[in-house]
Amino acid sequence: MTGGPPPALLRFGSLRGRFRSSRPLYTEEMALVFGAEILSRDGRDPSAERFDLTIEDQSEDLSGTTEPEAPRNGIRLGGTASRPVVATPAMWAEVRLDQDPIRIRVRVRQPDLIQQDLHVHFMVVVNKILFLMDHVVLHAAAVRIGNSVHVFVGEKGAGKSTLCLGLARAGGTVLGEDHVILRRAESGYLVSGGDERSRLTERTEQHFFPQSLPVPARDFAGTPKKEIRMGDFFSSRAYEDFPAHALHFPRVGSRFALDPLKPQAALLRLLRYTSHLQRFASPADQDRFLDFLTGFVGTVATYEVELSPDLGDLDHLARALSDA
Repeated sequence: MTGGPPPALLRFGSLRGRFRSSRPLYTEEMALVFGAEILSRDGRDPSAERFDLTIEDQSEDLSGTTEPEAPRNGIRLGGTASRPVVATPAMWAEVRLDQDPIRIRVRVRQPDLIQQDLHVHFMVVVNKILFLMDHVVLHAAAVRIGNSVHVFVGEKGAGKSTLCLGLARAGGTVLGEDHVILRRAESGYLVSGGDERSRLTERTEQHFFPQSLPVPARDFAGTPKKEIRMGDFFSSRAYEDFPAHALHFPRVGSRFALDPLKPQAALLRLLRYTSHLQRFASPADQDRFLDFLTGFVGTVATYEVELSPDLGDLDHLARALSDA
C-alpha cells in the first residue's frame, strides 16, 4: 500500500507493531474486535515493534503469493512454517515469521461485505495470525496482588470488571479488565493487559466511588455504562508482561466462595471461553491450540469463584488472594 497516512502503533498487550490500513473501517474493526489501542508512533521507540501489519483491499496488482482456497465459513492454512498463509473466503494473509519485525499483509477479497460479516472474518484471521506468533487473546481480566498475578476468565456478566475494581481498591494492580494477551515464551507463559479502560454500571460506580463520575454514560450492548481510564483512579500496568500464577473462573451466584478446580475441568472451561474466537484448518491445527492451553493450565493454580450480589464480598476475595 502506497501513500495514505503514516503507519500507526498497534498494541496487543505487550505485543506492539506498525499498522497501516487502506480504509478507516478496517482500523475501526481492529480496535473494536480486539479492544486494541491504535496510537501515533511519534516519539516511541521503533526497536520495540515486533510486527509490521498492513490491511488493504485485494486488487489485480497485488498478486504475490498464490492464494489458497478457503472452505465456506472456514479457514485454510497454506505456505510454509516460516511463511504461513491464512485464508478465509473474504480475506487472506501472508505472515513472514522469518523477518524482524514480522511482516504481515492482510488482503480483503470481499470489501463490500456487511460490517457484521467483516467483523467475523477479522476476528478469525487476526486471531490465527496471533496464534502463529504464540499469542492468544482472552476475554479476561488480570490483577496483580502482591507478587502474584491472577487471571479471571468468564462470559459477559460474570463480574470481571467489578472484580478488578474491588481488587484494585484493596491494593491490587490491574493489568487489564476486558482483554488479556496470553503468550508463550521460553520461560513459560506470560500475560499482559490489552488496555486501561474500564466500564462501570451505575451500581458499580455508586459502590466504588463516593461521588458520581463526570463522564457521560454510553450504551454498551444495551447496558448504560461509564468508561474510565483505570490508571486515573487505581494502580494500573497495562501492556507489560507478567508471569501468571492463578486462573479463576468467576460467576455470579448467591454467596462468596473460592474453590479449587481440577486442571482438567479448568482446561475444559478455558476451551469453552476461547474456542469461539478461533477457527481451525485441520485436526493438527486444533491440537496445537489445545497443546498451548494445556501447557498454560499446567503452570497455574486453578479456581472457581462464586460472587454474591453483595459487592462487599470482594473484600473477602482480596484477603483470600493476598493470603494465598
